[in-house]
Amino acid sequence: MGRRKRGWKAASGLSLADLRRMLEEKEGHLSGLAERRDDLAAELAEVEAELAAAGGGGMFAKRSPGRPPGKRGPGRPKGSGRGPGRPPKSGRVPGRPKGSGKGKPGRKPGPKGQSELHNAIRAVLKTSSEPVKLVDLAEKVKSNGYKTKSKNFGVILRLRLSEMADVKRVERGVYSMK
Repeated sequence: MGRRKRGWKAASGLSLADLRRMLEEKEGHLSGLAERRDDLAAELAEVEAELAAAGGGGMFAKRSPGRPPGKRGPGRPKGSGRGPGRPPKSGRVPGRPKGSGKGKPGRKPGPKGQSELHNAIRAVLKTSSEPVKLVDLAEKVKSNGYKTKSKNFGVILRLRLSEMADVKRVERGVYSMK
């Protein structure tokens, strides 16, 4: 059995009467769908009118179209919206001094390896005579009074240990003082 013909190849094997009959069937189907669409649209309009009369928009309430394209939101700097006032390709916003990154607000970072957690890690490593596994280190730091709400405290410890110049990694997951 061969492949089924599609498109023009299939149509070339049909008679003109067959093609007209197929066209009439499609047109009839399309007109039926159009009638159904109109009926449903009328029914939807009735339901929306009833909802509006009842005073409840609910989930069918019409929303406003929103902000027109090219307009900025409140508090947005000039040129931050879509459209003609966009910043140049360099990514620098006009009016902002060169070299001033967006930066995150909050506490300023101190010197690396000099936080309360770093000191707690040092205290545990100095008291142990042999290298300590990361899991044991996390437990000892917490038991010595370091407060944390982190679910992934081991990950935080690993990051802090990598910042500390006076701590060496003996092997994977095992650390000691230099």
